[in-house]
Amino acid sequence: MTTAAVPPVSTRPADWPSPGRGWFAVGVLTLGYTVSFIDRTILSLLIDPIKADLLLSDTQIALLQGLAFGLFYTVMGMPLGWLVDRTSRRRVIGIGVTFWCLMTAACGLAQNFWHLFLARMGVGAGEACLSPGAISMIGDYFPPERRAFPISVYSMASAIGAGLALMVGGVVIDMVSRGPPVALPLIGVVAPWQATFVIVGLAGLIVVLLLAFVSEPARRDAVVKEAPGEGLVGHLKRYPAFHLLHLGGMACYTMLIYGVLSWMPAFFMRTFAWTPGEVGMRYGLVVMIFGGAGLSFAGWLSSHLSRKGVEAASLKITGLSILLVTPLLIAAGLASTGWMAVAILAPAMLFFTASGGIAVAALQEAAPGRLRGRVAALYYFVLGVVGLTVGPLTVALFTDYVFGDPNALGPALALTALVVAPLAGTLVLLSIKPFKSVLAEINGLDAGPAMGTHLFKETDSEPAR
Repeated sequence: MTTAAVPPVSTRPADWPSPGRGWFAVGVLTLGYTVSFIDRTILSLLIDPIKADLLLSDTQIALLQGLAFGLFYTVMGMPLGWLVDRTSRRRVIGIGVTFWCLMTAACGLAQNFWHLFLARMGVGAGEACLSPGAISMIGDYFPPERRAFPISVYSMASAIGAGLALMVGGVVIDMVSRGPPVALPLIGVVAPWQATFVIVGLAGLIVVLLLAFVSEPARRDAVVKEAPGEGLVGHLKRYPAFHLLHLGGMACYTMLIYGVLSWMPAFFMRTFAWTPGEVGMRYGLVVMIFGGAGLSFAGWLSSHLSRKGVEAASLKITGLSILLVTPLLIAAGLASTGWMAVAILAPAMLFFTASGGIAVAALQEAAPGRLRGRVAALYYFVLGVVGLTVGPLTVALFTDYVFGDPNALGPALALTALVVAPLAGTLVLLSIKPFKSVLAEINGLDAGPAMGTHLFKETDSEPAR
């Protein structure tokens, strides 16, 4: 793999790719992200059969969901971000998709905790290739004032993938559980949960074929001027307040996101005796429809407000959505019936997923083009270290050691939301003022007045074209 494959840098506004090319690429990348979320979250529906077969505790399951996946997902993110900034992003993504799909299938061959741990590490390593390359490519397909919506569409795959993982996984589990023993070619007879991993993992390879029809866009520096010789570390040192507040807030919130995604299916099965198929078709449908709608609407709203001249719209929407989802998640965890919990989670998912695309879009807006891959990789690295590893583990520790009852998942999820979400939302809102200063400096403008009482007040200047 050589750097010769990198397209030339373009700085002319007229050179932006056609919308058709851009949206086709977004479609394929979104499908890839959907598959990645299916493969990373399918384990949440298989918790109890895996615990029974491999004799595991909730804490060990949390390590498989968080640490095993998150360790290599985060460790590999930074070097892969560096690679994405220097070579063909499409090629890096293609290799990553192939590897994580095969490692998902390998989860179905696990015979003990450590086999499954290693396979989950492989899934994380492969998935680390996707988002830095995808976010960087989307940044070069669309001009800044229109970038938040396609990034949110891409990020919408997290909700779609999580929902489909529950729905498809539930159907597959119910199907193979009711039928005769599953015998796979070259493998032999496997348990239903093992067959689910193999089927879901191999099916994702279709994304690799579609990537062949995606073109690599020219890299461009149209938005942010990069200081001579400035790398990622220099960029962070110039704007420490924004990055610390933004990354700190989103890392805390990611703890809650992965805590909910990892344990909510088990909450329905343990507390209300729902089957995997029932969880998939009820809760999974809510995640897919309302979670996807929240991501899409937040991206559209951010782009709309930005075009109207509203400053830091993406950060304002992100911070407010985190604060608004807090009471809904607490209420869902304390609900007396499964259907009541689902009814509460439907509107909750609109706010729960809103930050998925627009939070990273803010980073792309404040990053030089040649650093976008590494900035995105840093973002996912920090979120992975804190969110993926600590989030699922926090809920498990609450059930094992605070409540001392594996059936206390509802109170454990409610307590996690109560502690984490207000802190996360506050940090994101505090990042708005330094974010404005960053944009003012890099564009050679005056910083202007600080944010006042009117959160969505439009600026007097015309929006960037």
